[in-house]
Amino acid sequence: MILALGAATLAVVTAVPSSSYAEPTPKISEVRKQVDKLYEEAEKVTEQANELGDQMRAIDRRVRKLSADVDRQQKTLAALRTDIGQFAAAEYRTGGFDTTVQLLVADNPDEFLAQMSTAKAFAGQQGDMLKRLQSEQKRLSEQKAAREAELSRYREAKDAATARKKVADRNAAKAKALLDRLTAEERRRLRAAEERERARDRSSRGGGDRVPPAPPPGSGRGATALAFARAQLGEPYVFGAAGPSSWDCSGLTMMAWRQAGVSLPHSSRQQYAGSAKISRSQLQIGDLVIFYSDMHHVGIYAGNGMVIHAPRPGKNVEYSPISYMPYAGAVRPG
Repeated sequence: MILALGAATLAVVTAVPSSSYAEPTPKISEVRKQVDKLYEEAEKVTEQANELGDQMRAIDRRVRKLSADVDRQQKTLAALRTDIGQFAAAEYRTGGFDTTVQLLVADNPDEFLAQMSTAKAFAGQQGDMLKRLQSEQKRLSEQKAAREAELSRYREAKDAATARKKVADRNAAKAKALLDRLTAEERRRLRAAEERERARDRSSRGGGDRVPPAPPPGSGRGATALAFARAQLGEPYVFGAAGPSSWDCSGLTMMAWRQAGVSLPHSSRQQYAGSAKISRSQLQIGDLVIFYSDMHHVGIYAGNGMVIHAPRPGKNVEYSPISYMPYAGAVRPG
């Protein structure tokens, strides 16, 4: 159950900065800061909602199993009651105790057992059947209680996920409203400022062009995962999406590694928790790189200090340098 929260997208006019380009005004800088913060918070709660979605799917599997157990147990009890009824009828025909027959065919076996003042009233097969009935009734009650507890957990997780969806939607709407108030020229300058920042980062790594370097040669599952991620370049970010043509950060990495035969949860934090931890110096293509102190963003390592990731609403799956975001750790799935 993937929580598709919807993207607050904005078509931004793209322009390559000219030599006469002036530094962004404080207004543009402040808008960019606010927008980035709002989208970061939106993505953070979206990843929390994704994590809750994984919990809900796990709960749903447990509820299905418990429901199947309850159905089987009810059939077992029905068959046992039939056997007891047949036994009581046979005893009656052979002159058994009238009170015994009345109690054995009672609608409520618990009341039947409660009314028995002494176990001596039943002997042999009668006593064994009634003890089994009592045991099976207790087992059914426990199964029903366990199922109800799981259903309660499911409802709590669903409510929490819905609340986070609303927060993400509000933050995305606020970010879009800020951008919508900009003029076309201000939007151009905002986009240019982002490109200039990326260019400075590339220059610091020794590469001045805009074309990401080719990834190092690789094989195996990591290479398979990276190949899938590269095929999604240019596709839009959408909250809670996991394909086939739109993505959020953990949805992209989850599906990339699924192609390599590895099942990952739809949550950056859970992907980190369930995978082998590696150091930054050990990174190989396909590894997952986790960003921000609370680990709410993830990308897939593409070699040469780059990751492929789904950034935020209004942007598409793209290459970015690892240093473009606060590094938190790295893992190797599988």
